[in-house]
Amino acid sequence: MPNMMPVMVALWSALLASALVLLVFAGARALSGRLGHPPWASPVLTGAIATALLLAATGIPLAWFSAATQPLRWLLGPALVALALVVEANAGLLRRSALPVLVAVTGGTLVGLASAIVMARWLGLGPDLAAAVSTKTVSTPFSVAIMMKVGGPVELAAAMSVTTGVVGALTVMPLLRRLGFRGAGPALALGVAAHIVGTDWLTRRDARAGGLAALAFVIAGVILGLLVPAIWPWLAA
Repeated sequence: MPNMMPVMVALWSALLASALVLLVFAGARALSGRLGHPPWASPVLTGAIATALLLAATGIPLAWFSAATQPLRWLLGPALVALALVVEANAGLLRRSALPVLVAVTGGTLVGLASAIVMARWLGLGPDLAAAVSTKTVSTPFSVAIMMKVGGPVELAAAMSVTTGVVGALTVMPLLRRLGFRGAGPALALGVAAHIVGTDWLTRRDARAGGLAALAFVIAGVILGLLVPAIWPWLAA
């Protein structure tokens, strides 16, 4: 029976920490809804800030909390697999315009990765921060999955991804509209630049455009999921 104590403690820790995360996220989502779902009130961003403040106020060690919420990280795998439904929903577009869509999204993803690496080296950022910035162009589930695979800074990468998504959601569409871009292009650009945060905002206003943005961030995530591990030794150097 004494041997069961560590297991029971770990189980209760996981349950309590996971329940805390889900409750905070539910509250953040309700707040976002009351505000009209603006990009700056993304539930992921406000939920993360609220959780960080709660941990600081209660003195809960970050290492304990990170270990206790490991089951939630495991759920990222099924969540990424479920994103295949986004591709299926846009199968018609891919059949009609596969080459332009893939070229546009691939180009935007590679430019985002290259600019992040160049800026990180130019600013002299440390290895962890430079590595986290490399996945800022993809949605949080992808950036976390990539960092877990290569052993990079998971929490930092997630924070960079969410911040990039909020900034992109606030700036990309107004800028492209001001420049006169119309049609599928702005939606695809928003999906690459602001991934899930921008896609959520756009879907609430235009379901079809939101589907295009979702397709873009899924393709971008797959591209970086293949590319970043391949160049990781150089990124982490």
